[in-house]
Amino acid sequence: MKKITIIGTGAWGAGLGTILSKNGHKVVFWGIDEQEINDINNGYNKKYFGDILFNNPQNVSATNNLELALENSDIMLLAVPSLAISSVLNQVKTILKDKKINVINVAKGFDRDSKKIFSTVISDILGNNLNNIASLIGPSFAIEVFKNNLTIINAVGKNTEFLNELVQLFNNETFQLVPNNDDSGLQVYAALKNVLAIGIGLASTLYEAKNLAPAMISIGLKEIKKIAKVLYPDSLDNSGYELAAIGDIVLTCLNTTSRNFSFGIEVANNGIKNALAANSKTVEGYNAALILDEIITQHKIKDVVLLQSIVDVCLARKNEKNLLDFFVI
Repeated sequence: MKKITIIGTGAWGAGLGTILSKNGHKVVFWGIDEQEINDINNGYNKKYFGDILFNNPQNVSATNNLELALENSDIMLLAVPSLAISSVLNQVKTILKDKKINVINVAKGFDRDSKKIFSTVISDILGNNLNNIASLIGPSFAIEVFKNNLTIINAVGKNTEFLNELVQLFNNETFQLVPNNDDSGLQVYAALKNVLAIGIGLASTLYEAKNLAPAMISIGLKEIKKIAKVLYPDSLDNSGYELAAIGDIVLTCLNTTSRNFSFGIEVANNGIKNALAANSKTVEGYNAALILDEIITQHKIKDVVLLQSIVDVCLARKNEKNLLDFFVI
């Protein structure tokens, strides 16, 4: 039995926590919401999953004491909102002192200030306190993982030995990790598929054309590959075929369970400003679109017309009804 500390009490952290608990590991959540902490200590994450129990709830606990949560921990799984990552990691670094820790990252997107992928941000902050790091990304809705529905995603990172250790830690009859070393490239796909999902949700509402979404996925996939190669020239050409790329894109871009796809529908119906005002939850694709606009400009990236058009709608530079005006239609 290993001890895994999960930083954050949200849906995705809970989904992974129940898999780890099912596999017989001790799972300790750290959070700041007392109601969520109490629910977890009673075997539930009611905010996101109602009355569904954790697997082996006797293995699961929660605390608001970060030092206690990290005590004798084998691995730290970082599952807080992206805006909180820097502040939480600085607290972790203070507690660790000269100790090293293995980290699992589940944040997708780019850091707002540095525009770096989050594995790089985590490495920069933890510095000498970091032993190994990997990111878990791929086609997965947290509710399905929590319900023990069959899920297969990528574990991406540079250290193959650590990735194989995570396979042993997580894999069971309902949850599978597939290792991949294209850490940077696949994180770009994971970030930008949310931007694409907004555009496809929007287009699926404006146009009655079942042919359109697959075409937009194909175009978007090529454009994301181009951006990944500009940002990370060593990213692999065939990464677009991976679970964390095309797999996650298909799930996110064709399903109303996806917050980003649903946000695109809201934009189509009510416009970007009203959609933002009505949305109380974080829309990762919108935040990624703001950063992508800066990346495209900074790196002078050409011929990413679909993603650029989605960005323009998100920034209210283009009316949503003109999303596909670059097509000859």
